[in-house]
Amino acid sequence: MELFYTNNISGAEAQLDEQESTHCLKVLRHRPGDNIVFTDGCGYLYNAQISYVTGKICHLTVTDKKKWGDERPYYLHIAVAPTKNLDRYEWFLEKAVEFGVDEITPVIGEHSERRIFKTERGERVIMSALKQSLKSVLPRLNQPAELSKFLKSEEVSAFEGARLIGHCNDGEKRELTTIIDNLAPVDGKKRAMILIGPEGDFSPAEVELALKNGFRDFTMGESRFRVETAALAAISAVYFLSRR
Repeated sequence: MELFYTNNISGAEAQLDEQESTHCLKVLRHRPGDNIVFTDGCGYLYNAQISYVTGKICHLTVTDKKKWGDERPYYLHIAVAPTKNLDRYEWFLEKAVEFGVDEITPVIGEHSERRIFKTERGERVIMSALKQSLKSVLPRLNQPAELSKFLKSEEVSAFEGARLIGHCNDGEKRELTTIIDNLAPVDGKKRAMILIGPEGDFSPAEVELALKNGFRDFTMGESRFRVETAALAAISAVYFLSRR
């Protein structure tokens, strides 16, 4: 199934943006009268017919709308430091979409080797992964944030659910799987905000600041993970354990 995306919908009318229109008309060679399928990124799938084209914009007439995909039994906001090698972070974004997350925040820590992250490029990766994996819920990619500011933000303080930070510093930590398994649902969903640091890990001061702001530290065992592997392991733990 070819899946397109647009949230420009008004009643029975919709239109694709210029990039999606180009892919639809120039690459896939669709024409007015053809039927296509698109998602609004909010959990719905639409059947539509291409009604007409103006300039570089494809206009659609919606013929059917339905809820698409199972309702996730969790809400996950994962904050991950961008990797020095951007390809690895983009791989993480792609796989995060395939599993299903709600929010992603690139956080910049003391040891971060990559301190600039272009959100627009990340959004394109996420959009491509959404369509390729036939998902209907588009994760929100937040603007990059300095870790100290993120930890003190209203978004963090108001978060209802478990706030968790993974790090390699010494100290007693609970297994992530145990924490997720025992999470009490909020409004029917297990809710978690998970922090994963950069190459070089979080500094002791950053860990201390996180703990002061309501985070609990966790471990995923003795294995040594790359940033993107640790992030994906955390997502998969939430994904599988929330379904038990």
